[in-house]
Amino acid sequence: MSANPGALPYGVRTRTLAILFFVVLAADQATKIAAARWLDAYEPVGLIPGFLQLVLVHNTGMAFGLLNDLAFAGKAWILTGVSAALLALIAWFAARAGPLSPLTGLGLTGMLAGALGNIVDRLARGHVVDFLDAYVGSAHWPTFNLADSAICVGAGLLLYDTVREARRAARRPAAEPEAAEG
Repeated sequence: MSANPGALPYGVRTRTLAILFFVVLAADQATKIAAARWLDAYEPVGLIPGFLQLVLVHNTGMAFGLLNDLAFAGKAWILTGVSAALLALIAWFAARAGPLSPLTGLGLTGMLAGALGNIVDRLARGHVVDFLDAYVGSAHWPTFNLADSAICVGAGLLLYDTVREARRAARRPAAEPEAAEG
């Protein structure tokens, strides 16, 4: 029996998270294929005036375009290796953590699916396809994709759940000291 009466049984939760993982990964790849096929590079297409537009960007750098302007031999392979190492670290953490809270499970699933989505891009194209451009006035957030969104939302859920659990633990009464056996 679960400590959380509203939680799904472990096997059902695992299958649900596996399905979510593949849905996020498939949606990410499908939207990137559509963006690459239907958008012209650096030609914006407005969606929500003053807030969101589509624009095709080939990101050869890291998250949020870091290192995008830096060129060096093997850059795509090095960044793919770094991404794969981070993906493995997240998977290792998830495997060692034991039963996860629903929010932590969702967070890790989003992070894993997003990281793998961007790794697939680097291996298949040598760059990551970004196409969502959020802005207010002339201030633009770096162009991103669904994988980046899944990573950020996943990290946010993980952080929120960690802080929430720490607050719960702080409110719990201290454990009674064990009586000395004698």
